[in-house]
Amino acid sequence: MDGFPTTFWGKFRPAGEGVPLRWHPLADHCADVAASLEALLEQTLFRRRLASLAGQDDLEPRQVARLCVLAAFHDIGKFNLGFQAKIRQDAPTSEKAGHVTEAVAVLLGYGQVSAQFRQALRLEEMLGWGSEDALAELLLASICHHGRPCSTRDNPNRRLWQQSGHLDPFAGIRDLANRVRSWFPLAFESGGLPLPQTPAFVHAYAGLVMLADWIGSDEKTFRYSEPGDGDRIDFARKAARAFLSNTGLDPSSARRSWHVPPTFATVFDGRAPRSAQAEVAELPLLPSGPSLTILEAETGAGKTEAAIFRYLLLHHAGMVDGMYFALPTRTAATQIYGRVQRAIRNAFPDPSVRPPVVLAVPGYLQVDGVEGQRALLDRFEVLWNDDDAERFRYRGWAAENTKRYLAAPIAVGTIDQVLLSSLQVSHAHLRATSLLRQLLVVDEVHASDAYMSRLLDIVLKRHLGAGGHALLMSATLGAASRARFLDQPLPTLSHAAEVPFPAVFHRTNGVLVRSAPSVRSKTVRLRVEPAIGEPEAIAAMALDAARRGAKVLVLRNTVRDCIATQLALERLLAEEGNTGLLFRCLEEPAPHHARFAREHREALDHALEAAFGKSRPDGGRIVVATQTVQQSLDLDADYLLTDLCPADVLLQRIGRLHRHERRRLEGFEEPCAVILVPSTRNLAEFIRDDGTASGAHGLGKVYPDLRIIEATWRCIESRPVWTIPNDNRALVELATHPEALSTIVSELGDLWLRHAAKMEGAQAAERGVAMLNAYSWKRPFSEQPFPTEIKDERIATRLGADDRRVVFPEPLPGPFSIAFRELTLPGYLARGAAADAVPREIEVLEDSVHFTFGERAFVYDRLGLRPFRSEDDDAD
Repeated sequence: MDGFPTTFWGKFRPAGEGVPLRWHPLADHCADVAASLEALLEQTLFRRRLASLAGQDDLEPRQVARLCVLAAFHDIGKFNLGFQAKIRQDAPTSEKAGHVTEAVAVLLGYGQVSAQFRQALRLEEMLGWGSEDALAELLLASICHHGRPCSTRDNPNRRLWQQSGHLDPFAGIRDLANRVRSWFPLAFESGGLPLPQTPAFVHAYAGLVMLADWIGSDEKTFRYSEPGDGDRIDFARKAARAFLSNTGLDPSSARRSWHVPPTFATVFDGRAPRSAQAEVAELPLLPSGPSLTILEAETGAGKTEAAIFRYLLLHHAGMVDGMYFALPTRTAATQIYGRVQRAIRNAFPDPSVRPPVVLAVPGYLQVDGVEGQRALLDRFEVLWNDDDAERFRYRGWAAENTKRYLAAPIAVGTIDQVLLSSLQVSHAHLRATSLLRQLLVVDEVHASDAYMSRLLDIVLKRHLGAGGHALLMSATLGAASRARFLDQPLPTLSHAAEVPFPAVFHRTNGVLVRSAPSVRSKTVRLRVEPAIGEPEAIAAMALDAARRGAKVLVLRNTVRDCIATQLALERLLAEEGNTGLLFRCLEEPAPHHARFAREHREALDHALEAAFGKSRPDGGRIVVATQTVQQSLDLDADYLLTDLCPADVLLQRIGRLHRHERRRLEGFEEPCAVILVPSTRNLAEFIRDDGTASGAHGLGKVYPDLRIIEATWRCIESRPVWTIPNDNRALVELATHPEALSTIVSELGDLWLRHAAKMEGAQAAERGVAMLNAYSWKRPFSEQPFPTEIKDERIATRLGADDRRVVFPEPLPGPFSIAFRELTLPGYLARGAAADAVPREIEVLEDSVHFTFGERAFVYDRLGLRPFRSEDDDAD
């Protein structure tokens, strides 16, 4: 409607040049949200998931109608006069108010105002729906739909609820209460099951109302009312159903497109499944309960495809509506995204029913491979540069806001987005509830630290408690982690080492174990070189192999060592007048690590897979990299030089050596890995008196537990030849099992005892911090208000979550002839910089950009981002 509101407004658009003020009646917006919640419960698996949390097989229609009524009251706080004053530019700030805490105050308060509120709401007529406590909890969950639970016993502000002119808040509430009775008459019929009151149900309902409010607030679908429209509910119901269909939130069209279950060959370009993939495909599909699957197989065994196919089978059986594919890093997510997208295209050849595939990585706006752009004048508006822009507006809805990522029908993103659903951050409930209907896939699950592992435990228990399905994947999962996930006792070291590998563990009522024999094995010879601190010697070894035609991968633990080795290599080749053996990205030699702008990382990934991938050209080539290449990138090196690192990480790195079947060069017929170690065999030299680790080259910082490094070094010494994957299980257990670590400590004495205590204390502290930052679905919603002083998602889900965005005023010329505007600065390099720090003293040179952030000077060029003075790099 145009002009100044004639009654209570729920939404408005301010007037602009030649554009009148537009407003949407509050009661009509309440109808939009109630209809959206009704559609979500009728057209998706949310209904079944909430029923499981309530201990029921299903929610009965009367319960659904009553939940819709409570959702219609989500914005009841907007009837207060302080909120209504927000539309008046001349109203002083002291007269304005919000609507969430104001509604909570009158709902939970005492005295005349609260009594009038409950009377206007006709709350006494709803007391037959269940206990008074259950009704209050669910109504509170509905009111707290802006992202944070709140609970206040402050006396309500009487001034906000007194009639002024033609606006009488309690008359408005009475009018809404009367309309709701006509919208959902079944809710007010007597009898029926009481509304569930389990805390988990209330928490999940809170998230569902948040999702419904996001949907009902989509102004392009739920247009503002016009005079003469009549009762809003009929329009709202049609709009809600259409929105769910257009966005893919309603999976029915996609599910109906299959007349028979999908086949592996159809989805994956005619390929037959490998053994691990076949075992996952044969897992039982039991619709009556949750399932947890753990797939352990070597790098290159096809775990990604196994997960995608598991999702398709569950989707076809009506057991999941979608999938969230969680990776440990942004790089891994962007690399897997394309593979998921291709499989979904094959599985759903008809684009009109194909679920959208979202890249759930902050900073990206991608759905189905199409990239959107933020409108310059409206940060909430996204432009989809496509011939079918309107269709992509719906398909890209979940991608347009990070809080909505988990609501996407199919999303590929980082594990952080999943873990945020367990933390006391804005819209955690929205994330948590959205995830319930998805197959949760967590790849590289072993990569989680103690903090992240504890949060993942919380997520999995919640997910499975609602009848959900999860699939965890790893090439190197230790027995301690697997036992925790499966709720089993920790096996002894000897028993753990005997567990089959590869293997599939599947828990429904019990635990089903399937072995998955490897299709291919390789024997890798390990050679130890005490040269971890000598970049010139490392460069010389790599160059010797490359001159003989080998593709050489040099993997360093830190960015500083990576760059130092790259420069040493360039000096050696410059002396010869030949730089053709260097890895290049768009004609520029470069290393591969995490400190590049997004645009440059994408270019580096493409160039590296072209040079070292399955279809690589002939000829020698050397790339110097960090951990960024050991996950997800499909690389096939002839020769590997790698820093000493934990056994599970080392196995990942070795997975990039002789990855594909091909005829190898003379001298490189058998895979060989050179393990770069310190010049001293005594790792105790890297332990301080207080037990903390202090080693360089990542031994003590990147990999802080020197017990694991010592155990790995012993494995290398005792087994100079590794058969992959036959030895994987034993190698991981010998380097990570608590018994193995305890043996090392008992043998090496007091300093190692102090180090063990420090490591175990740090891990316990991380788990404790995780519990302090998390919220529990076992406790009532009303007893867990989130701290209001936390304004964003700064409760870190990983130690690197304090990274800083460095945004330049305008795009700058960058390496590889690709402009950039934003960099990510690791938290430890931004230490001391103010919260509102921006780049200063920006200087663009011919081949680099120099700037200051906080008190430090930085340079960015083809070698990546680094401190201007190398001694300022805190990597070691």
